[in-house]
Amino acid sequence: MKEVQKTETWNRILVRFLLAFAFWEVVAIPLRMLFFSKFYFDPNFKAVFVPMHEVYWIGPIAGDLIQCFFLALLFVFSKQQLPEGLVGGILFGFLFAITAYVGPVLLLTNLTNLTANYVWWVWVAFQTLFSITVSSIYSIGWQED
Repeated sequence: MKEVQKTETWNRILVRFLLAFAFWEVVAIPLRMLFFSKFYFDPNFKAVFVPMHEVYWIGPIAGDLIQCFFLALLFVFSKQQLPEGLVGGILFGFLFAITAYVGPVLLLTNLTNLTANYVWWVWVAFQTLFSITVSSIYSIGWQED
């Protein structure tokens, strides 16, 4: 009985992972263009950003794949303490974004001058959308028997 429950849990994780990853990849490329297009054409950031025609897209896609999978594992480990349904997914995504993106960017913007602060905050907004979207997909329809 325990093996069946473990198999069902892994099936749920993998199906939601594939759904979340596929949905995010459809949305992510246009969002990247929307969020970062200002910086690609700004001469001040010529040394920071790679020109669009030179981007090797397997890097961002592999990054999304890894991030999406480990976000699924974190969600599974913490779902017992979260509210049921969509509210739990949005809450998890928001809390994850605060700890994983906002905190480090606050530290980096105050300690370094690597690039302009608004570039960091656009990245935080993009990653926050990612974590809330993916966590919401993980939370929908997950009922324990």
